[in-house]
Amino acid sequence: MIQFNAAPAFDFDEWAALYRHDPAAFEARRKALLTIEVARSGRHSNQARELLERLEQQLEGKSDADRIRLSMLAMQSSAARLVEELQALSAALQAAKKNQRSLPPDQSA
Repeated sequence: MIQFNAAPAFDFDEWAALYRHDPAAFEARRKALLTIEVARSGRHSNQARELLERLEQQLEGKSDADRIRLSMLAMQSSAARLVEELQALSAALQAAKKNQRSLPPDQSA
């Protein structure tokens, strides 16, 4: 029987051993952890759940190599969206900073 540690840190060897010895248990554990993480996303949990369901549907019945490739493409797309949002936030903060410098000094002091 395989023993798993209770530490929250990801242990690749532990997951790989579970996948090799009991793929059904691996899948059940993977789904349970993804469900927990989606629930932790708070107000974004519905959107996260929908994205995950779409990805799962795309991956269903695919080979491991195809699943990896499609998962990597999904992560790349997500990272690109994050970069765009961070750039927009940075631009907005810079504009606000510039506008703040152009305001007249506070006369109430």
